[in-house]
Amino acid sequence: MKILKRFSLFEISLITAILGIHLYAAFADAYTFPNAWFKRDDAYYYFKVAQNISEGNGSTFDGINLTNGYHPLWMIVCIPIFALARFDVILPLRVLLMVVAGFQAASAVLIYRMIKSNLSHAVAILAAVFWAFNFPIHNTVYEFGLETPLAVFAVLYFIYRLSQFEKGWRTKAVQPREIATLALLAVVVMFSRLDLIFFAIIAGVWIIFRGKPIRFLLPLDMVIIFASMTSSVALRTGIAAYNTYYASSAVEAVILALLAKLVALYFSSAYHHPRSKSVWIIFRQILFAITSGTVITAAAYLFLIQLGFGRDFPRTAFILDWGISLLLIFALRLAARSAWFSNKNSFQPESPILEFNTSWKKWLAEGTAYYGVLGGFLALYMLFNKIMFGASSPVSGQIKRWWGSMANTVYERPASNWYSFFGAGMDTFNAWNPATDLFLWLANLLRFILPGPDKDDERYYIAMFVFVIAGLVLAFANKNRAIHISSKLAFIPLIAGSGIHILSYSATSYGGAKEWYWVSQMILVTLAGSFFLDLILKPLLKVRIARLALEILSVLAGIYFAYNLGNYVVTVMRHDYFAADRPYMEVLEYLEQNTPPGSIIGMTGGGNVGYFIHDRTIVNMDGLINSAEYFHALQSAEASAFLYERGITIIFANSQLLALPPYFGQFAPYLERYSSYGGKGLFYLLEEAKY
Repeated sequence: MKILKRFSLFEISLITAILGIHLYAAFADAYTFPNAWFKRDDAYYYFKVAQNISEGNGSTFDGINLTNGYHPLWMIVCIPIFALARFDVILPLRVLLMVVAGFQAASAVLIYRMIKSNLSHAVAILAAVFWAFNFPIHNTVYEFGLETPLAVFAVLYFIYRLSQFEKGWRTKAVQPREIATLALLAVVVMFSRLDLIFFAIIAGVWIIFRGKPIRFLLPLDMVIIFASMTSSVALRTGIAAYNTYYASSAVEAVILALLAKLVALYFSSAYHHPRSKSVWIIFRQILFAITSGTVITAAAYLFLIQLGFGRDFPRTAFILDWGISLLLIFALRLAARSAWFSNKNSFQPESPILEFNTSWKKWLAEGTAYYGVLGGFLALYMLFNKIMFGASSPVSGQIKRWWGSMANTVYERPASNWYSFFGAGMDTFNAWNPATDLFLWLANLLRFILPGPDKDDERYYIAMFVFVIAGLVLAFANKNRAIHISSKLAFIPLIAGSGIHILSYSATSYGGAKEWYWVSQMILVTLAGSFFLDLILKPLLKVRIARLALEILSVLAGIYFAYNLGNYVVTVMRHDYFAADRPYMEVLEYLEQNTPPGSIIGMTGGGNVGYFIHDRTIVNMDGLINSAEYFHALQSAEASAFLYERGITIIFANSQLLALPPYFGQFAPYLERYSSYGGKGLFYLLEEAKY
């Protein structure tokens, strides 16, 4: 009963609705789990590895090759659950579904509490039910069986604690223990999804430089510098050539540019209060900082090339980068001057050297406390992976960047246009769901202005532009509230972390981005959307009767959303509909009839098959859940011998797929077909090449 007292009536109702809907799904027919809920092959990579770990076989998908192709915290969650797979392979899926529902309920409650304490009750109700019952969010975050439920909860809880920290540091001294605690939460965020490390790093800047303009400007400068350098190279070479030849060198140049330009900006007084000086002085300071930073970056990188450490680099990209970064960083200062920092007396300017001399000990102590914890755990993780698996980071990510460097890979391509490069593409590089639905809605209304079936993209991006401009107008019209809420809800680290997160994929020729990667962006869209809705409803929220009416409407909207999601679950998660002995997948029956018991079968993908198949072992051939040694064998065209040496004598794959990059036909001389199914062939893997 004491636990229940910690929750409001709305929170209890929300949790009950979420768990009730998912409890119905958890008792559905066994056939529905791989075919209607946990449909993504990638999820079964976790499930099978977790099962093998729980049975003492080590971190392996196939029992043969050690692998680290996963995010560690979700694997830890999965291990005890999939220990149940030794009794029944469907039972862990039922349990996992309810565990995911628990994360979903906890995340919805966190959203409700953060928005209620910072915005309004009506908007908080609407935001919570939107997150809990929205179809795109539910499908992308909670149905795949991947790490996203844990990652969302970790990010939201970290923001919740940052919000509490924001209220506390203004009234009392910050203790090292508080910084270390936030650092530990950042570690949880990082290990929930490793690409969230950028958000975790930038959150440290937000924490350590509190009370100064630099905490607002530095994170956004980092995004600008990253985007400027990489886009300058892509402008100079073309995106296709950038992905194939220049992505690595561009990222190396980014690291140098970040070091040189940020230091130059600081000591040029570019992090003073933007209203403390004239526009002309601000421009001169930024011009000097960007020019000197660009010269240092170019000289350092060209020197590294001479030493043999750097790579070929289009030198004129440095000139483009100078112009782009100068323009954008100056524009950021103008925006800060006109909107965010309206009270110049709150930040008295002082010499950056004097500020550094008086603050460096505190910054060093807190930086050591935060980044020592974050960096220490990351270093231990990388060292463990290097010793245990031969690769300091998950081999799956290395493989996907290898795919992206190929012009004609059979797998997903890297960002291929400027929209995708900045995370606004129409494919998997669309990082801004669920706002996409709003863009599509407005785009449909624009048909009478811009008709024609070939204008869908134009209408979509016009609609996106309209929403962005409307949001900026709202924020500038309510600048004091905007800066207050951006501080309380950690908008700056979220925006900067999300921006660098996108570029960490698009600018590094990553060839297999998925829609569930964009965790921080979905959270940012939800929190920012709540803020803008609160601004729109502000006149009504001042009237007691109208405020009560909005709260009732929000509850009714929640009931409607919950009904729709519940109806969907009842439709797809059928009870007593499918025969209990129906094969979970038709391909399982085919493989079990056409291969002898004990067979070790090579297969591209194969996560779900590997989890459900009886008396046979599936070895992953694309390498995503295989070993670093296999990846190197694949790169050197020795994958056939590698597999044969480990007992694989049968291959189940599409021969045309194996003829294309990244396989380059290396398997063809070693394969002899003996059966076919659904566009794939069953082949004997020969010890010696036929030709």
